[in-house]
Amino acid sequence: MVIALYGNTIDSEHSKSIELLLDELARHQAEVIVYSPFYTFIEKNIGYRPPIKAVFRTSGEVKHLANFMVSIGGDGTFLESVSYVEDSCIPVVGINFGRLGFLAHISSKDIAYAIDQIFKGEYTVENHTALKLNSNNNPFKQFPFALNDITIQKKGTAMITINTQINEEFLCTYWADGIIISTPTGSTAYSLSVGGPVVSPLSKTFVISPIAPHNLTVRPLIIPDDSLLSFEMETRDGEILLSLDSRSIVISKNTVIKISKAPFCIGLVRLKGSSYYKTLRNKLMWGVDNRNNQ
Repeated sequence: MVIALYGNTIDSEHSKSIELLLDELARHQAEVIVYSPFYTFIEKNIGYRPPIKAVFRTSGEVKHLANFMVSIGGDGTFLESVSYVEDSCIPVVGINFGRLGFLAHISSKDIAYAIDQIFKGEYTVENHTALKLNSNNNPFKQFPFALNDITIQKKGTAMITINTQINEEFLCTYWADGIIISTPTGSTAYSLSVGGPVVSPLSKTFVISPIAPHNLTVRPLIIPDDSLLSFEMETRDGEILLSLDSRSIVISKNTVIKISKAPFCIGLVRLKGSSYYKTLRNKLMWGVDNRNNQ
């Protein structure tokens, strides 16, 4: 079995966990390929030279070779690892060295258990919907997809207006700091922080959430995920900030943005005994009430 490891930098307190992970993979006779900058970080900052098959730098070196992608870090790292999996349907395993960890939901304390379960086949793969970006100048040529959300935001201080259509029918004009188009997976990310709903990750929906709207009559809106969205922006600043998950770029206000469902899904590995609702209770303290302890 070939395992790809993706990470960035990690705190020194997690150095033993990295060694444990690689030792467990070696014990199961896995062939390991590691993201090249991460391998260099491990070697220089942790002082550990793991036994690996190769390093990788591009998605092409991963998606026709690996059986699993293991993301080491927080949810941001998980989202970055997805861009190396692309449309290959390679399942992604998220080991949490970060804080909240909704996508990277496996604790670093459970590394040995997690690797053992994966090699025993004691897991499921959830297929999560992604978003596809289309625009008149295609600013994200390499990987114009997002697992969590696509965000259109003001770049300067001036509010922007966003003329929005769904399936070529005019919805409304948002006067706001921006707008978030979220998948169910991303409903517990940026969308949640601006008042968007929590949506079960396998629901076939998208969420449109305005950021600091300047009218009280707009609220987050849930729509079917087979909808085609179109946005035209106006702003005095002339430029707009466009983000796909953790990747951002500045675009002209004249850019027409179209968003639809991606033609593939991203596979997220869940170990036996784990579930989205369990993560929701533990990570967001869902339903916690002192009365339940009386």
